[in-house]
Amino acid sequence: MKRNLFQRLLTSFLAIILGVISLLMNPTEKMAAIYLFVVGIIILIVSITIYLRKSENEDDLSKEYDERDALIEGQASNITMQCITSLIIVLLFLSNFIVLSVKAVLLLLILALFILNTVTKFYYERVL
Repeated sequence: MKRNLFQRLLTSFLAIILGVISLLMNPTEKMAAIYLFVVGIIILIVSITIYLRKSENEDDLSKEYDERDALIEGQASNITMQCITSLIIVLLFLSNFIVLSVKAVLLLLILALFILNTVTKFYYERVL
């Protein structure tokens, strides 16, 4: 499987920077900025941990991207897309009855996407 260290690091630094900027620009909404900052730090810690763990366990012979990896990526993407679509439909239904913050909904969708994709890849790596 290919490493996504660069994308994870960019995402974490972007979340941290956006959290700091939103805290400085709009101090009235401190909780949203703090949530974004904490999510960025969590993503940074997780990505560095995954990178170090893989570099310790990796042999000098690199594994080619084969059909099994393509199948795992496809299954994980399919399950993730179905769950995210269902979550969006539920949130659209709930927005008719209660007022939902756009920031909270987007944060929920991003966290659900990140968690679902990671969990489904882990599951299909063990099963297949």
